[in-house]
Amino acid sequence: MKIAIVHYSSCPVVGGVETVIRQHAQLMSRHRHQVSILCGEGTAFDKQIPTVAVPELDSRDVAVRTAQQEAYQGQPGQAYFSLLKALQKLFAQFFIRFDRVIVHNMFTMPFNLAATQALSSFAKHSGKTIAWTHDLAAVNPYYKIPCDQTFDLIRNRHQRVKYVIISESRAAEFKRLTGSEADAIIPNGLDFPFTCAITPEVANLVQHDLASSIILLYPTRILERKNVEFALRIVEALQDIGARVRLLISGALDPHNRSSAEYLVKLKQLAAELQIQASVAWVNELFFVDETQLRSLFMVADAILFPSKQEGFGLPLLEAAAYRLPVFCSNIEPLRSIAPSGTLSFDLGDTPRNIAEKIRNAVETNDIFKSRKRLLRNYSAERLYLDEIEPFLQD
Repeated sequence: MKIAIVHYSSCPVVGGVETVIRQHAQLMSRHRHQVSILCGEGTAFDKQIPTVAVPELDSRDVAVRTAQQEAYQGQPGQAYFSLLKALQKLFAQFFIRFDRVIVHNMFTMPFNLAATQALSSFAKHSGKTIAWTHDLAAVNPYYKIPCDQTFDLIRNRHQRVKYVIISESRAAEFKRLTGSEADAIIPNGLDFPFTCAITPEVANLVQHDLASSIILLYPTRILERKNVEFALRIVEALQDIGARVRLLISGALDPHNRSSAEYLVKLKQLAAELQIQASVAWVNELFFVDETQLRSLFMVADAILFPSKQEGFGLPLLEAAAYRLPVFCSNIEPLRSIAPSGTLSFDLGDTPRNIAEKIRNAVETNDIFKSRKRLLRNYSAERLYLDEIEPFLQD
């Protein structure tokens, strides 16, 4: 499907609508649509998504400002109708190539009324226009909208336009303003990997776990003193008590220690015996874990699991504190001395089952963990796209 997205401005202009436009455009492009952006100000942010900037849509352009001045004086004149004619010609030529035209806010905001009128005229004859509505100036006391007939352009529902509203409260305002229901309510989503600068490799690794699993990170080299087998048994115990869990083991083999490779073989055999292979990722075998990848692993983790038998210092505990992550670690020195406040320490002689229950209880009573999972479950940009936006585009 060929899709045009229209707004006064696009990236690199900073704003909430511009952020949503970029997110939607990239999601649509990723799902094999051909997307172009038409705006008054902006440049291409993705080589797959052309951006066309025309001054007639820029609210700061002299011709637009003059036309707006005429409208606000209640006397649309030469400047207004000249701009309207230019925009009608532009839209007729540009939109003919597209199957859907998604207009963000321009049917309900007063920043370029000639553009709103030109879009309305196009919509009457095309039947492929969607008004993606973030704001409604006509019911917002912060906008002093004149009663003049020209401003009915942003008060009335336009013919043959489908309206998508971003929240229940905005939908109620839309009904109060127009006397009609919105065609769909689709909230804005969070593109977690983009927002938190997660690398594509890490995003792909945890894409099915972010919203539903306890993601534990063990940042370590593969060494016997790191007691990785105990971490594996804790994962098994967590699964046995009904927790959905993913353990990310970041470290590589120690190039200076030949026994490291032998230890990894034993660990993989143990994971197979415990039937937890799908829940354990030996990350450095999937891609090289440099500092950028490690930062991403910390960003996607819900907690640090650190059951080491022996440490010289224990830097990952401080790193966990910097990332505001809970720590579950062995009760040994020097970990005891440097552990952040709230660390859950366990004795290495304790059973994996007891430790697993403590971890599950700590997670289930953690408001930040619950809020994060709820956000990723309900407001994932990818999920909202697949469940809401794509079906609406196809309808």
